[in-house]
Amino acid sequence: MKLQRVLADTAFKLSHSGIESAARDARVLTAYALEVPISDLSLKINDKVSSNIISKLEKLILRRINREPISKILGRREFWGRTFSINKNVLDPRGDTETLIDYVIEKPVKTVLELGTGSGVIAVTLACAWKEVQVTAVDISEDALLLAQINAEKFNVENKIQFLKSDWFENVEGIFDMIISNPPYIGWVEQDKISAEVKKYDPEIALFAGYDGFDAYKKIIPSLSKFLNKDGLVVLEIGASQSSQVKDIMNSSGFFDVEILKDLSGKERAVAAKLA
Repeated sequence: MKLQRVLADTAFKLSHSGIESAARDARVLTAYALEVPISDLSLKINDKVSSNIISKLEKLILRRINREPISKILGRREFWGRTFSINKNVLDPRGDTETLIDYVIEKPVKTVLELGTGSGVIAVTLACAWKEVQVTAVDISEDALLLAQINAEKFNVENKIQFLKSDWFENVEGIFDMIISNPPYIGWVEQDKISAEVKKYDPEIALFAGYDGFDAYKKIIPSLSKFLNKDGLVVLEIGASQSSQVKDIMNSSGFFDVEILKDLSGKERAVAAKLA
């Protein structure tokens, strides 16, 4: 079977199963099966595809039909211009989180604490961007920390990041110039609204924070001042409708000048503040 037919058949199967990005996903999966760049597909459009490749592609198609995200199938995700390794043990990094990086990237500091590092995209990005920074990146998941370490080594910043197993601040020592986090913020009450791609393939611990989605903030925010330098900065990702409640929690913990950050689509995506 020629590649042109393989692409058409793959797109049809995905579309028929309700995958909205069927044409794009067909090209990505086919290129992955062939182990070639997507840009090479047009050059090979009349080439014959072997039965082994077709068999490999069929397995990939089934995974996508089962709503496994393309990024989890490929085992990689682009974030802030770099390609990070990801797997089933970590939250799939999303472009929304780049809002945090965009806000802090021109505010270099010497010490950073990242709470809930997951795949390490925030810690590694900051370590790559800031020459003299030392980052402490914590997570409760050993599997997540192993992957974050791999990503740090991939970009040669492993000597600038200490990975630490900790339930939020439990095992953290020291004072930091910046504390940054993308904590879980989805409430169990909202779980029926979440796509299958997210609910089935991202770890629950990285998604859900109690009934209303505020449990993580209620644990993190009251302890921030104990680990933050006098002029230190806090940046926390939030859900699109959570700014008012999170701001109230921050106010009650001594943070009064709270800035609400919006993502590229105009949705409220993070809060930033310094101690009053």
